[in-house]
Amino acid sequence: MDQSELIIDFGRLGTLLETYLRKEVSLPLLDGAIQKSVEANYWFTDYHIVDRLTTIVQSYLSLQNLSVWLSNYSNVWFQFSTEIAIVMAGNIPLVGFHDYMSVLASGRRVSIKLSSKDLYLLPAIHELLCTLSPSLQTKVRFVTEVPLNVSGLIATGSDGTASWFNKHYAQLPKIVRGHRVSAAVIPLDITDDEIKLLHRDMFLYFGLGCRSVVRLFVPDRFDLSRLIDCACHSRESLHQGFKNSYKRQKALLTLLGTPFTDGRFFLLQQTSEWNPPLATVYYTYYHSINEVIMTLEEAASQMQCVVGRGTDIKNCITFGSAQNPQLWDYANGIDTMKL
Repeated sequence: MDQSELIIDFGRLGTLLETYLRKEVSLPLLDGAIQKSVEANYWFTDYHIVDRLTTIVQSYLSLQNLSVWLSNYSNVWFQFSTEIAIVMAGNIPLVGFHDYMSVLASGRRVSIKLSSKDLYLLPAIHELLCTLSPSLQTKVRFVTEVPLNVSGLIATGSDGTASWFNKHYAQLPKIVRGHRVSAAVIPLDITDDEIKLLHRDMFLYFGLGCRSVVRLFVPDRFDLSRLIDCACHSRESLHQGFKNSYKRQKALLTLLGTPFTDGRFFLLQQTSEWNPPLATVYYTYYHSINEVIMTLEEAASQMQCVVGRGTDIKNCITFGSAQNPQLWDYANGIDTMKL
């Protein structure tokens, strides 16, 4: 097997999953994995899993994207002679899929320690890939502990988890990712369509992903009610856990006398902090875009992505695209292929 064959195999997987998502083919294995995932993780929903699969198919598994992506790594191919361990997070469905793809695309074997919150989806998808490319069956193994004899490590989790891996695997080549957040910069003339896209950036996966927008930069004289008016039909607003978090935080802020804006199923709270509780989005006002740029530069080590319209903001992406990263959008800005 070489890299060109792998491109074809991933592309065939994308075609298979695409026909499944269009309900043109039945995949009982994947149906079962989705059902088990929803039953095992309170914060996984069938529509979130379908949304995640759709992103993977469109952004990661298209032949065009695969060819463009791997054209930058024609010299990166290890002939499956080395092995990388991946410790995956479980905050959103299949959050570690890109790492899984990257290690295989570099021609290395992979040992995967799944999160207890997401045990079923990736093994099912890998099994589907192996029906298309049986040789990959021996290139991936799912483990309960990180093997000692690997050539490198990729681990994603909390800041505490990151600190532990950095300490206990100090001599091993690695990529260790801690907690990150994402923000949005709202222009004064933001359109209603852009606001609807922003709601996707904020609330898809209940705001639990590192690419979920949890902090807003709002221009002076902006009417906050515009952020609320088109949010009432969000599917997330119907989730009991999210509703409970909203009610609990609303009661707490009311008890403390802390001002907030009620979004009907979420809260907007004015503060310069970065890590809001579930069902809350923080915001600050800005006078000029230079203030925002300075704040973002100071918080660069905490940031995953920035959503907005301004060309003056470094690496700014368009509204609605936070949860749709491309193959070349590496988490924390670290090129996984170069581990």
